Amino acid sequence: MTTLDAPTATITTAPAAAPRRSLLTSAGGIALIVSPLLLAAGMATIPPGEDGTTAGYVASLAATPWLTALSAGLLHYSWVFYALGLLAVPALVRGTRGRGVVSVVAVAMSFCAIQISGLLLGDWYAMAIGRAVPADQAATIFESATTDLWTSTWLFSGKLVGFAGAALVVTALAWARSVSWWLLALPVLGTASMVVLPALVGNAGLAVGTVITFGPLFVIGAKLVSQR
Repeated sequence: MTTLDAPTATITTAPAAAPRRSLLTSAGGIALIVSPLLLAAGMATIPPGEDGTTAGYVASLAATPWLTALSAGLLHYSWVFYALGLLAVPALVRGTRGRGVVSVVAVAMSFCAIQISGLLLGDWYAMAIGRAVPADQAATIFESATTDLWTSTWLFSGKLVGFAGAALVVTALAWARSVSWWLLALPVLGTASMVVLPALVGNAGLAVGTVITFGPLFVIGAKLVSQR
């Protein structure tokens, strides 16, 4: 009696998570590359005429509504892309060293970026108020809104991510040995240039300083896009 054993076939399927992870990390990398470009463009298009006072600020926004809308829109979306891109940053960490630190910093800075993105809506309101009521009344209304505890908290969050966000992300990634420590030089130089350059070349100085300050995002974004 002969026994015939039917051949067995093994079907191997590629894990579904791999391409999805690559797509998400690449999208996050692109977002981080786009973010500082939009931020610099938003800085370059800030309406002129601000004299450091609340009344002067509101008046400058009201004087050129189209420029106010352009600048505020660019700034808003720069922080949106920043917030989304940061959530992909932990994917750069290969080992266990620094993974928790990178994740905490990325989520915290993403949260701050969300806070400041929403605060940009105030530019449209300031513009409308400045065109609807006298300058002193417009300044009073604007100050009442911006000194509220909620908006003050949002503004503080925005200042935190604006001045320290890039440096904190680089420090966490460098500790995890995912990027080089030399990238920390860019936020330091950029912040210094944003103090000096605007006095010399106006908004163009703000734009240049922004690109330098958030320069590490180009490197981090490129690493996310090229990661396999």
